[in-house]
Amino acid sequence: MILKLFALTCCLVGAASASASAEDGVCNDVGDAEHVAAIKSQRGFFNSGIRHLDIAAIASVLADDVILITGTDSDVYRGREAQLDIWRGDRENADRAIYVRTPGCIQASPIFPIAMEYGTWHGAPPSEPSNFAAGSYTAKWRLSEGTWLLEIETYMTERCGGSFCPNHEATP
Repeated sequence: MILKLFALTCCLVGAASASASAEDGVCNDVGDAEHVAAIKSQRGFFNSGIRHLDIAAIASVLADDVILITGTDSDVYRGREAQLDIWRGDRENADRAIYVRTPGCIQASPIFPIAMEYGTWHGAPPSEPSNFAAGSYTAKWRLSEGTWLLEIETYMTERCGGSFCPNHEATP
């Protein structure tokens, strides 16, 4: 019980610290440099998997019970297969949006095999870059059998262009 309270306190203090840094526009990598580099490499591999619709590459970065919370509607996708179905569905869409996550910083825990990633994301079809959505995200990673895997990603949509923007005439 004490360990759980300690972990919760560490997480809350870390989240408050990261939030304060984000307000200032500053986010610094924290923790073991090898872990930080490995997570950034995994993020690059994931982005490449999305760009090329390499389902095996995407799957290799996701934990079995990964959770994705979308940025606009807060839709929740639970589990690796649910998330892979999103990308499989893109195979039929020749003008699909390509989403890129860009880490601002990685903060690796000094006491547990976990890390938080804070960054920005941008999605647009290559043929129509003026149609886009973009914003901020957080991701939690866990080191499992020597590989960093995504456990949860949460997105917030903050910017849009063209057909990706809501119809403001329809809102009260």
